[in-house]
Amino acid sequence: MGTEPSGPLRLLRETHEERVLSALRTRGALTRAQLVEQTNLSRATLSSIVQTLLGRQALTETSEEATTGRGRGRPVSMLTLNPAGGLALGMDLGHRGVQVTIANVAHEVVASDAVACAERTPSARRLELALDLVDDLTSRHEISLAALAGVGVGIVGPVTGDASRPEPGADLVRDTLGARFDVPVFVDNNTRLAALAEAVWGAGAGVSSALYLRLSYGVGGGLVLGGRLFAGAGGAAGELGHISVDRDGPACQCGGRGCLERYVSLTTLQERCTDVLEARDAGAHEVLAEAGARIGEVLAAACNTVNPEVVVVGGELADTGDHLFAPLRAAFGRYTHSQVRRTARITRAALGPDAAARGGIALVLTTTPQEASRP
Repeated sequence: MGTEPSGPLRLLRETHEERVLSALRTRGALTRAQLVEQTNLSRATLSSIVQTLLGRQALTETSEEATTGRGRGRPVSMLTLNPAGGLALGMDLGHRGVQVTIANVAHEVVASDAVACAERTPSARRLELALDLVDDLTSRHEISLAALAGVGVGIVGPVTGDASRPEPGADLVRDTLGARFDVPVFVDNNTRLAALAEAVWGAGAGVSSALYLRLSYGVGGGLVLGGRLFAGAGGAAGELGHISVDRDGPACQCGGRGCLERYVSLTTLQERCTDVLEARDAGAHEVLAEAGARIGEVLAAACNTVNPEVVVVGGELADTGDHLFAPLRAAFGRYTHSQVRRTARITRAALGPDAAARGGIALVLTTTPQEASRP
């Protein structure tokens, strides 16, 4: 019978275990081969760690049939965190609605619902609506939050995460939910959380780097690197809507001029063509072609800088299909570096209206216990 390692060896083993757990928290179900790639551990070390974690019931193992070019292949063993190991709660306090989604640590959504609200609904009322949804979901689905690991919340507007600067909306959320649930509460911009959700569960799943652009009544984005949301020094990384496309253009509320958002937001486009989303006539097609070209040029500049594997485009405007994407891709190809052009894939977002709430869940799951405990 073996003995437990001690001293430096024990610390090393705990570090290796945390690598495995972190990879599964971030990515969801993985094969052993994928875990080797994600953790940079040798196959022998990984096998030992996995057996220990399975023995503790920290992990579960299932078999899935692999899909090959000729159809289904032999079963593949998949490892996940034990679903009984805890829950994460995601909320989106959006412009026009409030969404609440609950998932377990194995990335399985166990309950989700939404309620509409007016744009002028105060932040405190949105939070009340979210908590009412939590009560309804837990009652309806008989869910206990005793093992809640954390809450991730998306709000409208910038979130810097700088404790020395008051952020009324974010502070209200942290204080209210911290007092209610007594768990770590993470708050970020809801568009950036949608970017994280697409990278974990949606169109960017399985890649290491994803750039997300949301085209709605506002234009925003997010950057995910290595399965983690990249905030930048002030929390504004990925703000593609505020890249200038005309230095002599109209002033923007961000302080710049000629920002992309001023030209391609739904508000602006619908002022030019009320049925732009239906794209039924030549006038709408022309408006979408101009917007697509501007968007493609901005995406090219961003991708020349960060060189992501995939560019995910979401929001209502993405539903116009090739009327937007054909000119977008043409401009992207015209302005990108050849290496970027060869490797970057542009695709529509895969998730629905719960994307930001699921991003809140992903934020909880991708935050290590050490980070969660920091003030």
